Amino acid sequence: LKINAKTNGTNHLLAPGSKPPMSRKDVMYIGADVTHPSPEQTNIPSVVGVAASYDLEGFRYNCCYRLQNAKDEMIRDLENIVCKQLRQFHQQNRKLPDLIMYYRDGVSEGQFAEILTIELRAIQAAAAAVSTGYKPKITFIVVQKRHHARFFPTPKCPTEGRNNNVPPGTIVDRYITAPNQYQFFLVSHAAVQGVAKPTKYCVLWDDENCNPDQLQALTYNLCHMFARCNRAVSYPAPTYYAHLAAYRGRVYIKDRNLNMDNLLNEYQRMQIKTEIIDGHPMFFV
Repeated sequence: LKINAKTNGTNHLLAPGSKPPMSRKDVMYIGADVTHPSPEQTNIPSVVGVAASYDLEGFRYNCCYRLQNAKDEMIRDLENIVCKQLRQFHQQNRKLPDLIMYYRDGVSEGQFAEILTIELRAIQAAAAAVSTGYKPKITFIVVQKRHHARFFPTPKCPTEGRNNNVPPGTIVDRYITAPNQYQFFLVSHAAVQGVAKPTKYCVLWDDENCNPDQLQALTYNLCHMFARCNRAVSYPAPTYYAHLAAYRGRVYIKDRNLNMDNLLNEYQRMQIKTEIIDGHPMFFV
C-alpha cells in the first residue's frame, strides 16, 4: 500500500454514493500539525507539518514542513505554504478548489481565538495571492486527541470486538459538548486492544454552513482515506499526513547544530529535491 501511494498509485477511493453533497464540489483537504521539542531541548525548533490534497478524489496529497521558534503553536508561514499547495492543485486540475476543509491538530481551547486570527487569515490571504478575487469557502476544524472522554455501549446497543467497544462510526454531538460551540466526538476506528478513544472535533469557522450530519459523515469518510491502511484510522487522513510531515521534518534536523536565530536559512539548507516533490508528492507516507 505504501509503495503504491509513493509511486503515484491510488489505493482506494470513496464510493460516489457515499459522498456528502459538500464533498462533491472541488474540495481541497488540508491537515496541519506542529510538533515541539521537549523542555530540556533548548536548541531545537518546533516543526510544522502541512499536507494538502491535490486531486479531486481526496486521496493524493503533498506535504510541506517548516521550522519555527520552539513552543510556538501558531503556524507562522501558513500563507506561503497554502499558496504553494493551491498552485499545485490548480496545476493538477486546471481549476482552484471551491471549498477548503482545514483540519488543524494539536490546539487547545485556550488558543482558539488566536489560531482563528492568525491561520484563518493566512488561508484567506493565500487564496487572494493566488488569484485576484478568488475567495473559496473555508471550513476550519480543530482535531483534539488529548481529552478524557470514553464511550461505552448500553446493554441494548451493538458492540465491536471482544473489548465491547462502541461500533466504528459512533458520533456524539450533544449532552457532553460545549453549548456555545459546534463540537462532536467520533469513534472512527476499531480498537485492536482496550477501549477505543474517540476524537474530538471543534468547528471554529464554517463558510459552507455545512449540515452537521453531512460534515460528520465527511469527516468519517476521510478516516478511511489513509493510504497505509485498508481500514479506518482514528482521525482524518489529512491530519495524519500532517503529523507524518512534521515527524519527517523532525528527523531531518536530528543531531544537527542549528542556528536558532536564522531558522529560514536552516530550512533552506534542508530542502527536499524538487524532482522528488514534483514526481512523487506522496513520498512521505
